[in-house]
Amino acid sequence: MCPLPIASHMEAPVEETIRIGLMTPLTGLVKLYGPEISWAGQIACDEINESGGVLGKSLELVIVDDGSLPETAVPAAKELVDEHRCVAMIGNLLSNSRIAVANMVAEPRRIPHLNFSFYEGSIFNPFFFHFAALPNQQIKKMIPFMANRYGVKMFFAGNNYEWPRGSIDACKQSLEKVGGECVGEEYLSIGASAEEIENLLSKVARSGADVFVPYFAGEDQINLLNRFTELGLKKRMAVVMGHFDEAMASHLAPEVREGFYSSNTYFMSVQTDLSKAYSERLIKLDQVKGIHPDGNGHITNFGEGTYLCVKAFAEAAKVAGSLQPEDLIHALEHVQIESLQGSVRMDAKTHHAHINSYLSCCNSDGTFSIVEEFGQIPPEIPSRYQELFGVSCLNESGTCPHATSLIAKEVVEAHQSEGNARQVLSLADMAIISVNEEGIIIEVNRFASEMFGYSEQEMIGLSVHLLLPPHFRKRHTLLYQGFVDGEVTERRMGQRGEVTGYRKDGTFFPVEASIAKYRCNEKWVMVASFRELTELKRAQEELVRRATHDPLTGLPNRTLFRERLTSALHRSHQNGENIGLLFINLDGFREINDSYGHEMGDLLLEEVSQRLITVVNQGDTVGRLAGDEFIILCEHIQNPEPLSSLAVSVTNVIREPIVHDDLKLRVTASIGIALGHGSTHSADDLMRSADSAMNSVKERGRNGWEFFNPTLQEEAEKRLAISTGLRTAIDNNEFYARYQPIVDSESGMIRGAELLVRWRSSDGEISPGVFIPVAEMTGAIITIGRWVFEEGCKAERRWKAKFGEQAPYITINVSTRQLSEPLIIEEFQEILAETGADPTRIILEITETSLMADVSANREVLNRLATTGMRVAVDDFGTGYSSLAQLSRLKVNTLKIDREFVLGLDEGEEGQIVVSAISRLAKSLKLKIVAEGVETDEQRNTIRSIGCDLIQGYYYHPPLSEEALFEAVSTSLSQRTHNEQPLKFLIYISRPKFEITEEGLQAILKQSREFNLKSGITGYLFYLKGAFAQYLEGDEEPLSQLYQSIQKDNRHSDLKIIAEGDLPTRLFAGWEMGYKQLDGVLLSDRANLSQNESDNYEWLSRHPELCCKIFETISLDS
Repeated sequence: MCPLPIASHMEAPVEETIRIGLMTPLTGLVKLYGPEISWAGQIACDEINESGGVLGKSLELVIVDDGSLPETAVPAAKELVDEHRCVAMIGNLLSNSRIAVANMVAEPRRIPHLNFSFYEGSIFNPFFFHFAALPNQQIKKMIPFMANRYGVKMFFAGNNYEWPRGSIDACKQSLEKVGGECVGEEYLSIGASAEEIENLLSKVARSGADVFVPYFAGEDQINLLNRFTELGLKKRMAVVMGHFDEAMASHLAPEVREGFYSSNTYFMSVQTDLSKAYSERLIKLDQVKGIHPDGNGHITNFGEGTYLCVKAFAEAAKVAGSLQPEDLIHALEHVQIESLQGSVRMDAKTHHAHINSYLSCCNSDGTFSIVEEFGQIPPEIPSRYQELFGVSCLNESGTCPHATSLIAKEVVEAHQSEGNARQVLSLADMAIISVNEEGIIIEVNRFASEMFGYSEQEMIGLSVHLLLPPHFRKRHTLLYQGFVDGEVTERRMGQRGEVTGYRKDGTFFPVEASIAKYRCNEKWVMVASFRELTELKRAQEELVRRATHDPLTGLPNRTLFRERLTSALHRSHQNGENIGLLFINLDGFREINDSYGHEMGDLLLEEVSQRLITVVNQGDTVGRLAGDEFIILCEHIQNPEPLSSLAVSVTNVIREPIVHDDLKLRVTASIGIALGHGSTHSADDLMRSADSAMNSVKERGRNGWEFFNPTLQEEAEKRLAISTGLRTAIDNNEFYARYQPIVDSESGMIRGAELLVRWRSSDGEISPGVFIPVAEMTGAIITIGRWVFEEGCKAERRWKAKFGEQAPYITINVSTRQLSEPLIIEEFQEILAETGADPTRIILEITETSLMADVSANREVLNRLATTGMRVAVDDFGTGYSSLAQLSRLKVNTLKIDREFVLGLDEGEEGQIVVSAISRLAKSLKLKIVAEGVETDEQRNTIRSIGCDLIQGYYYHPPLSEEALFEAVSTSLSQRTHNEQPLKFLIYISRPKFEITEEGLQAILKQSREFNLKSGITGYLFYLKGAFAQYLEGDEEPLSQLYQSIQKDNRHSDLKIIAEGDLPTRLFAGWEMGYKQLDGVLLSDRANLSQNESDNYEWLSRHPELCCKIFETISLDS
């Protein structure tokens, strides 16, 4: 590393100079900015010295190469402090290098660290001062501008380190505030390969994005933008960046760089007196051959930031009258400087500056035209770093810490006996570190050093908190200290044992982690183990992608396309613009598939998908529904002409022959077009309309296109008739209510009832499945919803009067359209007051799809509903796309499992897994769970075993009139004593009379499962070297009958009940009657039967409490 000492052109003796260091990337990923940053620092230093220097001395700038990476930046910073005795440092360009220098050099050495590069906002220490842009100073203006001009669907991508992740997080928050949709988010390694870039852009091309927002560093960004243009994607979507400038543009061809947007603190087209003076000095430098765009002399936001930092240091030193760190820091907190961008001043509270912001667009010659000037913007630390929300690094869960605890014990014993703890760690086949009470790493093995990218010597003495990303560290420090001071000695780290690791080079990676502690020499020693989950996460992400994308073409599949269409309709409802669908079916595809084989058919489909991608307009989404069916979604449609023009282009491009080897294959397209609006159409309606129009083209002879016409479907006329009838249905008293009871899954007692609206029109009964969608589409659901809510409140008042505190609660359905009504809360409160209904006995049912249509808006509605006292249930759960994080932020009390999943219970284990997963999710969020559509004994018993609280379905009751409901409730109450008997359990042991074969064992288990399913009994069986132990649970009568039957079984003897009693809830889910063969290795020293007992039957008989513990442990893994 070669330092470049630069002062003014005048010589000054060493003792007469003040040195500050500049870390610039002269090599590595972002080396293209190295010369510019050095020039800027040199020019600022010359200007200062020509004006008298600093505190009467010349200012000397020592420039070192930070190599663009933390592993080279940290030694460079140490060199500036230790060898050159610099009193302050300026740098670094890349965020991962800057974070490492701030934490490992500036703060521990108490050296002011001035930053010239925009970044995510993750550094908090008293010595760090930021003189460039934060996300709010770029992104909060940039994203709304692009959404307004080009559309709200955006694809985000970047390198895998803190700056791209933090910036993209801020972008998504900004996009959400303007009602936008993130259609993709990807992260690639630093120094991304051509293959990685190709795969990313393939996803971008198929995403339907209006705007692409890349956050890649240096050469990665250049390579990406070149390939983006080569693939023709510039014609399909706009591009905006927070770091595209004259230097980067000079490395791109005119046809590549033209039209790219960028937001930052400075562009050369920003003309001020200072910028003109700077250019005059720049051209005089020996290395500069002309001013951009006619030469290499340019200054971007990085150079401008460097110039600003040097000037700020000099001004602070002048005000402080001292070079003492405390004095410099106080002065820097209040420094104000005129720079090339305009006036800049530091915010004393955050140590981040008020800077100027501009949005520009690149011209073909590499200059930038200013599109918007936003003026001086104050800094805002992003919530990702300010609040540190959603981070939990030390939670109790699972049993994984046990292995860590054993290793910790061995490490401590090695310390105490003056043995080699490092040797103990080296024998472990996982990454292990040992940490003292202060959080300093004291021992580490090879696996850990390789995982985090350090040498073993580098890791020893490092703070353990530096192994986590910056926005986790403050919270982790508190949690770590809490673990040290607390009573718990072993834990998993993070939710489900997962945390995010932070490598030396600043990249993120997922790890599974556990921590344990032991006393050593009167102090605690912490030992943490890690297992990297990168490959596992990739596999999970691939599974998600396969579930939402067509595996052959990479296009959105039916599921994802319908989600995108639903979002588009929601936007259409808000902005008043129409959307269009083109439903495409290939004519002649089946013949080609049959004649030439599926491989040739697949090649044809891939080629067609690629042609569709290239022919559609900006922001259009192309999907493949199935087989030879494709579909295109178009937004912002003012009139039908753009859709017909696109249809012509599609028919022409598909008609062109597809050449493969010596074959020339030809297909044509039949295209149905539907035009719709979010206030009048649902996603299913619009897709059906386009499908109907396509079928009409097929019937007319294929190879053409046609707009949907209601006369193509009789259903359209029916919908019109229904729509007309709905307008008078309430006035004509044609609606009436039915109530379907909701019962306790164990006792069968009626706990509540759902109000179901029915319509008896003048033409007869009309199914809710027919009139509700029409009511939603026409807006009649608002009036119907008010009627339903009022009827529900009146019913609640009548039920309470008749049954008192034992009255069932009532659930009332609320539609998507109702949720969007601005006065819905006031309307509900008015009806509650008029009817005198008790809001705490009313549950509002809202479908999962409705809730997820606009999570942020609906969250606000639910928060306001909670103030009324009413509760909320998520209906049809499992059919939408909600996540654990989303649900945990919504004020809901109950999940209702969709009836399709209940029907799936009859299809075997897969259906049970889905329902069981939903049940566990509900319990983790402390929500009640209701299973809908239960119709059989087997469904009821399975639902009970899985742990659902409540059941609704024809097995117990169909929808009832109020009179019939009253009779059912009265009957239920009269049987209350019998129905509410507690669950029972028993554990018995026995000896097998002869050796049981695997075939014989399976026969026993098969017989048990069949009986248990019919009788509502669950349990588990284990075998322990000569003794069986079986746990059974259920209602008392069938449990007693089962045990009597077991007593008669001549395959075993010496049956003995060793434990029995009452249960609040079942221990085991499912009816499989699990089986496990135990041996002594699986048990603790206290219960090591194989070594200490010759007769395990007798041992189990004497230790029933340990037998219970064994079953409890088994149940955790069941």
